[in-house]
Amino acid sequence: MQTTKVTQADSGKPGHHFVQFYKDDEALLDEVADFMDGALRRGDAGVVIATPLHRQGLDRRLQGARDAVGAEHWFPGELIALDAEETLHQFMRAGWPDEDLFIEVVGGVLKRASRDGARSVRAFGEMVALLCERGQQAAAIRLEELWNILSTQQAFSLYCAYPLNLFTRDEDRLACHRVCTSHTHVLSSPTRVNGVSNAERDLVLTQLQQKSDVLDAEMDKRTRAEATLRMREKELADFLDNAAEGLSRIGPDGRVAWANRAELELLGLTREEVIDQPWWRFHADPEQGRHIAERMRAGETLYNEAVKLRCKDGTFRHVLVHTTPVMEDGQLQFTRCFTRDVTEQQQAREVLDRANDERARLLRELAAANRAKDEFLAMLGHELRNPLAPIVTTLRLMRMRDGSETLREQDVIQRQVDHLIRLVDDLLDVSKITRGKIELRKERADIGEVLTRAVEMASPLIEKRRHRLSVRLPDPPVAWVGDAVRLAQVVSNLLTNAARYTPEGGELALRARRDGRGVVISVRDNGIGIAPHMLGRVFDLFVQGERGKDRAEGGLGIGLALVKSLVHLHGGRVSVRSEGLGHGSEFIVQLPLNTVDVAPTPSSRMLSMPAAADGGTRVLLVDDNADAVEMLALAVSSIGHEVRVAMDPAAALQLVDSFKPDVAVLDIGLPVIDGYELAVRLRERLAGHPCRFIALTGYSQQSDRQRSVDAGFEQHLVKPVDVDELIALLAPTADALD
Repeated sequence: MQTTKVTQADSGKPGHHFVQFYKDDEALLDEVADFMDGALRRGDAGVVIATPLHRQGLDRRLQGARDAVGAEHWFPGELIALDAEETLHQFMRAGWPDEDLFIEVVGGVLKRASRDGARSVRAFGEMVALLCERGQQAAAIRLEELWNILSTQQAFSLYCAYPLNLFTRDEDRLACHRVCTSHTHVLSSPTRVNGVSNAERDLVLTQLQQKSDVLDAEMDKRTRAEATLRMREKELADFLDNAAEGLSRIGPDGRVAWANRAELELLGLTREEVIDQPWWRFHADPEQGRHIAERMRAGETLYNEAVKLRCKDGTFRHVLVHTTPVMEDGQLQFTRCFTRDVTEQQQAREVLDRANDERARLLRELAAANRAKDEFLAMLGHELRNPLAPIVTTLRLMRMRDGSETLREQDVIQRQVDHLIRLVDDLLDVSKITRGKIELRKERADIGEVLTRAVEMASPLIEKRRHRLSVRLPDPPVAWVGDAVRLAQVVSNLLTNAARYTPEGGELALRARRDGRGVVISVRDNGIGIAPHMLGRVFDLFVQGERGKDRAEGGLGIGLALVKSLVHLHGGRVSVRSEGLGHGSEFIVQLPLNTVDVAPTPSSRMLSMPAAADGGTRVLLVDDNADAVEMLALAVSSIGHEVRVAMDPAAALQLVDSFKPDVAVLDIGLPVIDGYELAVRLRERLAGHPCRFIALTGYSQQSDRQRSVDAGFEQHLVKPVDVDELIALLAPTADALD
């Protein structure tokens, strides 16, 4: 190997394959531009296989040379510029240069550039440098060997260049040596070389330069590390001084050696007023401070030591102190002291203690008020039982005197009195309701019968508020074991609740169905709905939803609580759904069945009365209130009219197939379809049979009366009906109809 000055005269000689290690790209490009310029001036070819950045820099330099001499004097040579990365891609396979592809690709370019040997070619290549940058030194050495093989087949001179920073580590020495030995010349610096020296000296100079660069790099690293360390120390000092928690350093003598801003601000003192002062001087209790200082001097670690500090303005701050000793050769050097201000927490704790005392006082008062409430309920129950007692006694006397003609009336009164007594019992023991301690009287019952009874109980309010109630019962009927009265009360409470919180003229729906081994009962309305925050509270005792101006229908707030308690006692559950205010609500009761289906009870839907005397009127009574319609039927039939009773529209429509009434007395507030719609369907079923229709309803306004007239009713009677008036209307004479 030898070192040669890169000149126009001798650098382009065929067979020259030299390498340049450089640090400065600009100096390198100057050398390469001179190298190519020599070929172009003689009319030879120059091939540049370099990175885009170096190709652009070389192009600028050659452009400047052309501008300097003028376009008309530009030399006739040819410059071929190729991208190093793209050229590598054409012959690299699996990270290794393929010899045949290299000869084909690169050899082809050189052959075309030389015009089959007619002119000289100078080449500059950076493909080996790209491979070294990727850590593929072995592939780079192999590529240098392929260039040497190609030089035995074609005449050209080759200029290779490597950045020096690729060989700064000790482990890079062997790779650098192999690169050097792969070339005929080594240029030790990117400057022009005057004179020639032997190859060994050039190699040593290159290696010395490599070591110098390594040393420079290490010095640079150390300088940066020291600067970083100083910056970190400054950041740590700044961090500690500006920490939110008070920090201080206490010397072995118990005096303050350093304190951060938070500590000074806590005391309201300046640094000069704190440094070198005894630590216990700032304590509200100096004796406690001296005792803690003695423990610190003994090397003890303190954790969350409660201390009260006196501030400059005379106020006190409650703090927790945490200390750690710093020891050296068994001797205390200083103590780290961390001070956390907990004054606000201490004040909050004192407020909480006062609140707990107040809560205890209120609980005592509440207990006293609860006892007073129980005494009031006991008195109320006693007063309510007073009028019930003579009623029960009177019923018993009537039965003792064999008042058989009033047995039905007695049954109605007895059922209502029994129900009222049980309500009074519930009111007297609200605590039993909340604890689910109500006693059940279980029996086998038809779900349909129970729900019918519930509808009867809720009908007065439903009719008064002009709601339309649709009922769908299980088909076939379903038997159930439980307290039928209590279940009727559950459903009645839900219906009453729906009627109460639904604006007048609303839609109510009662549904029951068998679901596997259980029964599901739902009550749905299109009323005011339930706010999301109230859904979880509607079953709580004494909780009521929003009501309108009319509070006459408001309850005590125990209805839904009782529903939940009774359903749970039966082993079931109750839930509520609502999409929010204004979107109605639905209550769903799920009960276990634990029995089998039963046949329907004929009397549950249709009752037959005694036959009419000769000349009597055939009368159809339709009302879903069983007690009311039975009493009315007895009154009408007692004077010789033939009466049939139906408790729902479906039963009425079925009955007229065999019984053609002369007069139909229809309740307007019927389930499923109302009395107006039933009148239309009855006329269709009667198919021309003459029948007069009388409306029986709780609605008494003029608009209600007009609607009855428009629907074809001859009369509009308001509940409770005057029996004598009704009997007069049943007479077949025209005068009676007036």
